[in-house]
Amino acid sequence: MHGVNPTTARQESVALKAYPRLSFLISIKGVEAMNYRIETKESFQVFGIERVFQTSGDGDGPTTPGGLWQQCHANGEVERLATNAGELPVYLSKDLYKVHAVCSYRKTETDTFPYMLCSFKSDSSKTEGYSEITIPSHTWAIFPSELFTWDQFNDSIESLYHRFYSEWLPTAGYEQVDGMEFEVYGGRDGLNYVELWFAVRKTS
Repeated sequence: MHGVNPTTARQESVALKAYPRLSFLISIKGVEAMNYRIETKESFQVFGIERVFQTSGDGDGPTTPGGLWQQCHANGEVERLATNAGELPVYLSKDLYKVHAVCSYRKTETDTFPYMLCSFKSDSSKTEGYSEITIPSHTWAIFPSELFTWDQFNDSIESLYHRFYSEWLPTAGYEQVDGMEFEVYGGRDGLNYVELWFAVRKTS
């Protein structure tokens, strides 16, 4: 084992080999429960501030959805959109905020995707000057976060995305429809939450 005979091995300054105790590491996924629900919703309309982004994130101005949020918070557009949203439609929970986001709801050029800071359109909405889209009827896999403070937002939403794509989608018997998804924001008890809505269809 050491490359020398036992007598030599007992001498000082002889290079010897040591092997750590053999052990096995077993990784088990899915230990934590994933809360989700499947809902089929009729078509509905949203309106808001739309941008088309490169999937690589290259280009001028805010080059990511996060950059668009930052810009629109800074220039007051998020607050203005919330004011123009009007009342929430009756089919939505009343603890939702007025501004949300929707992604990949229409075809664009290769290596790009559309993203919109949006509000759900109701009879009291003021939509002039905004982009408007109709979301067709879909089945949605809806994943709610735990309640969080805003400094925990990135960790909360990244965890939902990671668990949807790595744990739920590969085994659930569904596939995503054209990558379409919603980020729906709300709050209760002085804290915030996000729901990720993924448009899905059964694979069999």
